[in-house]
Amino acid sequence: MGKLIIGDSMKKRRKRKKSFVNKKYLYIFFILLLLGLAYFEISKGIYISGYFKDILFYPTTKIENSLFPIIFNDELKKENDELKKMLEIENTLSNYEIYYATVIERNNDYWYDTVTINKGIKDGIEKGMAVVDSYGLVGSITSLSNNTSVVKLITNSNKYNEFSVKIKGIKEINKVISTSNNKLQIEGISKDLQVKVGDKIITNGLSNKFPSGLLIGEIISLEEDYYGISNKAIVKPAANIENLRFVAVLKRGTL
Repeated sequence: MGKLIIGDSMKKRRKRKKSFVNKKYLYIFFILLLLGLAYFEISKGIYISGYFKDILFYPTTKIENSLFPIIFNDELKKENDELKKMLEIENTLSNYEIYYATVIERNNDYWYDTVTINKGIKDGIEKGMAVVDSYGLVGSITSLSNNTSVVKLITNSNKYNEFSVKIKGIKEINKVISTSNNKLQIEGISKDLQVKVGDKIITNGLSNKFPSGLLIGEIISLEEDYYGISNKAIVKPAANIENLRFVAVLKRGTL
């Protein structure tokens, strides 16, 4: 009986030892495999981990790819609609020489400050030209290269980003519009004037920055100033500043 117990105990020890040895070799195999993969990625430039990733995420990728034609066609339709609206600018701004351009760069940290377009000096673009989209004023050209130009947006956070405007239909008001927290505002509006939410704001041409009559936006709210003497108007830009794709650059001095 004692011999049987000892025998069983010895067998269990051998199994445990064999199991441990097997696991040990398995660990060594995986370590060598990882070292080998790392060597091939570094020395041979073979992106092996990418293959595993592709295999693991293939079902997700396949689902996304199946949706791609729908998303792509929807984007094409939006772009075509925008381009059609851009071409209509020629009817409303027939006295301008127009240069059509595409937005090619935008800084995420300064989204409302500037954009870069794909037209420059060789295309006839000049510093100071007004830039619009199919809805309204976007900004003006501030710097150029041969092939590109930087557009300073009307929502630029620079404290000197001010220009003259008027409220459409109210002759008495010629004010300066400025930017605060990426919002356009007009201060010092007399309470006696019949200014209301929904009134359109346009350039008045009194400064050299923009020609007269370009739509800037509309008043979305009126607030009293600190002393309660006058009103401050908050203006929503008419241009699609948030998602600019196509713009038109207007030749200065042609009106």
